[in-house]
Amino acid sequence: MPPAASPRRKKFAGPSRAGSQAGFTLIEAIVALVVLSAGVIGFYGFLSSAINSARRAEQALISVDRRQNALELANAINPMQTPDGVFDLGPYRIRWSSAIIDGPRQSTRGLNGAGIFKVALYRLTLSFPDDRQMAPITLTQMGYRRDRLVGQSAAGGAN
Repeated sequence: MPPAASPRRKKFAGPSRAGSQAGFTLIEAIVALVVLSAGVIGFYGFLSSAINSARRAEQALISVDRRQNALELANAINPMQTPDGVFDLGPYRIRWSSAIIDGPRQSTRGLNGAGIFKVALYRLTLSFPDDRQMAPITLTQMGYRRDRLVGQSAAGGAN
């Protein structure tokens, strides 16, 4: 004979939790907002740092460009003829001044005696009056001027 069917007992599970798990709780929403805001703040910090680095790189590039232009200008300056002046490059200006270090002396032609130029050594200072943050450039430059014609002696007569 089959065992007698015993009445099944239902376990008491209490109220169903399925209905309360349908959405986020207030704590979960706050935690999600904190995590999201930390990520946004971190991204903003990275973006701000990248923009500042790009700005510094741009300023360094401008500074290098201006210094190269000033050095090229220095090659064209003869401080004996033009001891000071200003060169306007549009967006900025380069000002130069010179002070004599040594000379002037008569140039030489090797064993043949005196040359045809007077030469002197100058300290040339190049500055950027429109940009006070850029330090001036100081270099040594030779100045010269023609003193006499080829074939003319130092006394003024012809050889």
